[in-house]
Amino acid sequence: ALYNGSGGYASYLIPAVLMVIIFQTMLMVISIRCGKEYEQRILPLREVTRHPYTWRMATSIVIGKSVVYVGFYALFFVFLLGFLPLLYDLPHLASPWILVQLMLPYLFATAFFGLSCSLFFKDSDAPLLLIAFFSVGLLFLSGVSWPLELMPIPWRILHCLLPAPVGVLAFVKANSMGADLSDISREMMLLWGQCVVYFILACCVYKKLLQHRKSH
Repeated sequence: ALYNGSGGYASYLIPAVLMVIIFQTMLMVISIRCGKEYEQRILPLREVTRHPYTWRMATSIVIGKSVVYVGFYALFFVFLLGFLPLLYDLPHLASPWILVQLMLPYLFATAFFGLSCSLFFKDSDAPLLLIAFFSVGLLFLSGVSWPLELMPIPWRILHCLLPAPVGVLAFVKANSMGADLSDISREMMLLWGQCVVYFILACCVYKKLLQHRKSH
């Protein structure tokens, strides 16, 4: 009630839902693209023969794909988190600079996470149902609807491993509660740490995919 003076359902839940939408739709886009790549076998085979160890090629693919996804979703972020809160009178206490600093690691962590999971995206349709199934769970893991401190340790660990719960909690703190960067420093460090870990995992996944494709 302290940060929701109107007692409205929208001002309480919609900001968190908007962050989950960004996470889920990016995963859906990545799953569709990776599924089509697997079905059509369109990985760059010519470059694989040029770089036999494929580390450089895997890294360039991961960086290129993630930059494209983040570039498109930067426009989506301006519309979803910049324009809609003003249009529907949702909480928007955070400055644009704080939101940009928050969304940069959030978008890259989401992109790297999706590319890390691309090893399992062998169909362009099936992952959509699985991703949409976890939407409510992501909201609960964020700590917005239930205090994070009261969750069992396994759920708190899962909260730290996924970009969506961490990003949702940081966004609600900044945009609905007026927190500054020092107040969300824990979430920012977690997101940047996820960027590093999932970038390495994504490179390992694409190295394995390239080697598998070369052998066939």
